[in-house]
Amino acid sequence: MCTLVALHRCTPGAFLWIAANRDEYLDRASEGPALRHGRAGAIVAPLDRRAGGTWWGVNADGVFAALTNRPTRELDATRRSRGQLVLDALAAPTARAAATSLAGLGRDLYNPFNLFVADAREAYAVVYEDGPHAQALEPGVQVIGNADPNAREVAKIARTLDRAELVAAGPPERIADGLAEICRGHEAGDDPLASTCVHRGGYGTLSSTLLRLGPDGPLLQHADGPPCANPYEDFTPLLFQLGSDALAAGETAARKAS
Repeated sequence: MCTLVALHRCTPGAFLWIAANRDEYLDRASEGPALRHGRAGAIVAPLDRRAGGTWWGVNADGVFAALTNRPTRELDATRRSRGQLVLDALAAPTARAAATSLAGLGRDLYNPFNLFVADAREAYAVVYEDGPHAQALEPGVQVIGNADPNAREVAKIARTLDRAELVAAGPPERIADGLAEICRGHEAGDDPLASTCVHRGGYGTLSSTLLRLGPDGPLLQHADGPPCANPYEDFTPLLFQLGSDALAAGETAARKAS
């Protein structure tokens, strides 16, 4: 997954909104969201059929985790699959516990990655370059791509942050549509990878996901394929199958004054 937008504790009725596009080689087999057996109980997550991991998921405690790859000159295929780290994070009962565990990862165990983890109270980003660095995130809009979290020096991230901040500040009933428009964006010019929705030969956006957790109730929509050409379908019943009140719990922060 190469673009993750998170609105954490900054919108009415939800402690978390997620918009996520997964960019990958088109021939990499995967499955869409389903109720699955996690390390410590049920989770809802898609599945990477090649390595057996996932790129995002949510557990019954209301912990959400997602991973994006960071660039590397030489991919070390002997290292553990990064998609397994999302499953590790979802074994924790809180975002803080997940971040603490990830911060204790040893050096040179994984190819570089960014991992975002959040619940109704806290959010963290873990950046792994040879070793881990975890940082707590303030409530607000977060964009995690293939560079550092919220790296405004990267044009794609800066543009996505600006658009997501406008969505977060707008009417709550328009958030899902606004995030979907971000995911469908074709702003690349001569560089297809600079768009949110990527089309580059045998590589591109394979799927897109919208998620809401909070007092207004859970929402899960998923597009199988690039969202510019494929509709978001409703997978919300999967969240109810987790059998948890945590997905609707938590106090939402007041919207920031303009």
